[in-house]
Order: sequence, then structure tokens, then C-alpha cells
Amino acid sequence: MPKIQKDVRLIRMKWLVAGIFFLFSYGVSAKDIELWHALDGFLEEKLSELVEEFNAQGGHPRIQLVQKENYKVVYEEGIAAHRQGRGPQILQVYEVATLSMMLDEKTYIPVGDLMQKYHYRFDPDVYIDVVRKFYSAPNGQMLSLPWNVSTGVLYYNKRAFVEAGLDPESPPRTWPEVERAAKALKKQRYIGFTTAWPVAYHLEHVCCWHDLPYATQQNGFLGLGARLLFHQGEVKFHLKKVAEWSRKGLFSYSGRYAVEPERRFAEGECAILLQGSNRLPILKKQCDFEIGVGSTPYWPHLIDQPANLNIGGASFWVMKGFSEEEYRGIAAFFAFLSSPEVQAAWHQSTGYLPITDAAYYLTKKKGFYETHPAAEIAVLEVLRNSPTEHSFGMRLGNYVEVREVITDHLEKAFSGEETAEEALNRAAIEGNRLLEAFEKDHKPR
Repeated sequence: MPKIQKDVRLIRMKWLVAGIFFLFSYGVSAKDIELWHALDGFLEEKLSELVEEFNAQGGHPRIQLVQKENYKVVYEEGIAAHRQGRGPQILQVYEVATLSMMLDEKTYIPVGDLMQKYHYRFDPDVYIDVVRKFYSAPNGQMLSLPWNVSTGVLYYNKRAFVEAGLDPESPPRTWPEVERAAKALKKQRYIGFTTAWPVAYHLEHVCCWHDLPYATQQNGFLGLGARLLFHQGEVKFHLKKVAEWSRKGLFSYSGRYAVEPERRFAEGECAILLQGSNRLPILKKQCDFEIGVGSTPYWPHLIDQPANLNIGGASFWVMKGFSEEEYRGIAAFFAFLSSPEVQAAWHQSTGYLPITDAAYYLTKKKGFYETHPAAEIAVLEVLRNSPTEHSFGMRLGNYVEVREVITDHLEKAFSGEETAEEALNRAAIEGNRLLEAFEKDHKPR
């Protein structure tokens, strides 16, 4: 039996009893509840295990997973299908589209309202600070169910470190240390480092980790009217260095998504990879060398010790337009997913963060981090300090398109087509135009 199923077996009887009661009281519809998502491979397998566990209880419509190509596709296709009356009941939405979803109130039912209506306990205060705030409206109402949440870590090839004369048990903690390691690795014909999701790892994380403003309005958390600020501060120093490292062959850009940078790391071409904490189980299956894990690097001349990191990942949104029976089933499914046992098991098997205090302390109590110390690195990155107005993350309107524009200019900085300063200035100008247009479209009339 897969581990994630073993970890939830203790709560199976409770859910079977609840399912029998529901079956007796309401009957079962043949209509499935569709959950559109973007998880693939190993992560999809783990989610499927949980769904099978829930469906086996009976007494409610079945959850049916529908996998889409990636986060952008599932969001865009899901919204388009919903507007045509053929969308899913549950839609996985990645963090960059969160504010756009929040403001589209005709599209979804707030998760707290759903759980209260069907008499399930739902307390936003059980979620860790960065998670609770990110998925809650300014009034504190949580609007979607947080699920797969991650943050960035540093992966490194221990075999390559040994070959380069570096300590395989001592990952680089600061960017100057990354630079020194990359120079040593290059002598052994490795590319020092690469990265996935360049905006996340070279702008968003840099701002949060160093407690620097990314945008006005507390990075958008106060609502409409936010404008980008990252081009005005110390971020320019960081991007100049990355562009310099690109010219010197210490850094190599591998595209704006995950597949290519992970391939280059797994095949031993690049010895250091900046990527999400949830990718460790997947990378282990691809690599024939031992993987080391360290915290996201910081610049010691900007901050003595890092602040905290923002989160990535996605949450589940309940879409409007369905039956009472379907909503009862969704509420039961969300209650199942919200149990500390299930959330702890998901964290331990996938590398995603434990998004509630209970899930973290349950994992710690069981001694999981003693045998899997790398799993706690990302947890401590988001828990090490109380988040500030600059380190909760970024919640901006139309951020899917804004992020694409920013990525366009980061790529030009990496290739030398634009200087770092030009890239940041132009990204901010074009991004702010998109934010202004979004604001005009969403102001009350």
C-alpha cells in the first residue's frame, strides 16, 4: 500500500460512517465532480491516491481528476469553459492568477462560506501566516482552499561538488558563495547553475528574502492600484550579477518553465539548480547522483540574515453554477483534504509545504525531519520570521500576463540584448501598463 494511503488509514472509519449517513440521507448522483489540475507524473499519482481514498468511502459524488498541460493552461481553459457553462466544479489556480480570481466574484464560492453551509469546521487561523494571507481577502475571508504550496530551494550535485573540490555537505548559502562554487565547477566543465521560473527566483524571491518592495500597496495585498517597484531598488545589483555570470559561463538560462532546467541538472550539465521544494522526489527519480539541498541564497551586503520567502503553487477554487448535491460532495472532500493527517502525509510524500501548523508539528513529532532533513529547509524558509509587508509575496492583477512581460525582459538581460537596468525599467513600464488596464477594468462602476 502506498505510504500516503497508510498515513490516512486512521481516519478512514470516520469518513466511512459519514459517507453511509450521507448515502442514507441524500442518495448518490451519477454525476462526478471534476477537479481540473496541472499536476503531472509523480505528483498526479499522489493526488490520485488521495482521491481514490476519498471516493472509496462512498456516499457522495465521485471526484474525477482531469489533468491539463500546465498551470497556465488549466487556468485559462478552466475559466473559458466555465464561461461557456461546461467547466469543472473545482479548478486548481496557480498563485499568479489569485487576485484575478478573487476579483471575479461571479465565478466562485468562497471556501469558508461553502464549509459553513454544510456544517464543516473551517478555521483560516490554522494555516501558516504566508498561506493564510495569500489566499484571503483584505477582510480576512479565505476564498480558496490552499493545497500544493511550495517555495524555492537550492539543489546541487554532490558528485560534481566533490570533483570540483567543494564540500558536498556544505551548500552555498549566499550569492557570493554560489559564484565561487560556480567558478570551481566550471573548471570541471560543469555549468555552475541554472534556474526555473526566472521571475520567481531572480525577482520575487530576491525581494522577499531581502525585505525589499516589489510593488506598491504592500505588493498588491491592499487591493487595486499597485504599481511595480522592483526596478528602483537593489534588485538591479542582483540582475547585473546574474547577467555577468551568464556572459562568463557561470550561469546558463534554461527557459521560463521547469522541464529544461531540471533535465540539464539531472543529466549533469548544470551542477546547481534553483527550483521549488516540491521537485525533490521527482529529481531523485531522474538523477544518478546524490542531490544536496540548501536554502535560497542571499546577498549578505543587503541583509544580515534573510527575512522569509514567499510561496508558489496553487489552490482549489469552488466554481459557481452547480447543484446542492455536488457542493455537499465538495465540502466533504475539502474536509478530508484539510485533516492534519492527510496534509502531513501529502507534505512528506511530495515535498510540498505543510500548510497548517498542525501538519508541520505532526510531521516533526513523528521524527520525519530527522531522517529527511532536506524536507524541513523550505518549511523554515517561510517560518523563520514573521512576514513583513514586503515578504508576504506578490498578489497583483492580471499577473499572469504581467509576469510574462517581465520574463521577456529578464531573458533579454540574460542574453545581453538589454542591460539589467534597461530590462528592469522596461519590464516595470510595460507591467505597470497592464496593471493600470486591469485596475480600470475592475473598478466599481
